[in-house]
Amino acid sequence: MKRTLLPITVLAFSVNAMAQFGTAPDFTVTDINSASHHLYSWLNAGKVVVVDASATWCGPCWSLHQSHALENLYNNYGPNGTDQLRILFYEADASTTMADRA
Repeated sequence: MKRTLLPITVLAFSVNAMAQFGTAPDFTVTDINSASHHLYSWLNAGKVVVVDASATWCGPCWSLHQSHALENLYNNYGPNGTDQLRILFYEADASTTMADRA
């Protein structure tokens, strides 16, 4: 039941976000391992994409991070799980450095 409810919940939030914001523009990001990722490549492959903009100084952001909610989603539904989901988690404050992560 838990595995069924989670994709439905994610889908509901995705549909709601689409209704509120329209179609997301395509973009490319480079991760800390220098790998490039393209939003539409994931979407065209049928993946659900969760985009989480966070900041090291953001209390609610860190609460979400410390709850392991996104990590659990990724582990269950990402490449090593059912391979239905990708999570793009990024630091939204451009002044944050790698030293600020701890």
